[in-house]
Amino acid sequence: MAARYIEIKQSIQEDILSYRYRVGEKIPSERELAALYGVTRVTLQKAMNVLEQEGFIERIHGKGMFVTNVIEDNVYLLNNGTGDSILGFSRELAQQAKISSQLISHNLIPAPQTIAGQLEIPANQPVHFIRRVRLIDDVPVLVEDSWINCEVIPTIPVNVLEQGSLYQYIEEVTGKKIKFYNSVIEGDLFNQELAALLSISEGLPMLKVSGVTKLEDGKAFNFSCSYNRADMFKIKNSWVGK
Repeated sequence: MAARYIEIKQSIQEDILSYRYRVGEKIPSERELAALYGVTRVTLQKAMNVLEQEGFIERIHGKGMFVTNVIEDNVYLLNNGTGDSILGFSRELAQQAKISSQLISHNLIPAPQTIAGQLEIPANQPVHFIRRVRLIDDVPVLVEDSWINCEVIPTIPVNVLEQGSLYQYIEEVTGKKIKFYNSVIEGDLFNQELAALLSISEGLPMLKVSGVTKLEDGKAFNFSCSYNRADMFKIKNSWVGK
């Protein structure tokens, strides 16, 4: 079960996405929201901090909290895992749009040296290699390659890869949270193979995100590379001065 502040964050985020709170509108104060959800100010503040980090609200000193225009851009935020558990693509964007997957390949292969190094396992140890096209509202937006340690997850059902949340399945199998994710984001251009999978022209700009995901005990289980349409995604960084 998600922490209470995550449930509150998701509830307020849904209110924003459904336009109960509109762009530029001032939302209720932390005191009012804490009373509404029956929690302490500390718990409510944690929820609002996540919403601020994700770009849904902004605080203006002496005036309050306001809905930003992050959802007006027709693009989506990359690496937005700021909650109690890393959600993964399906769960992170599920409240904003219809998320689906097209499974291109799923094979057990000996881990290449570079992949083994990322997963902190011996070279040639078996890993799942998974390639999927991810779609938002039935539009292909990224190609995702994943190499998953078979010692952590021996089997992965096809229906999970095509219809469900892989990270949710992994948490259910291991009984642990997916807690850590370190990534590198680079600019690149789509080659012919990747462009064909997304039905776009070769040479269009992409945001390439590669990273390692770990369970809460620190064990690496997934190295992934996603090739994201640059016209569909953006990166948001927030900094608040002291």
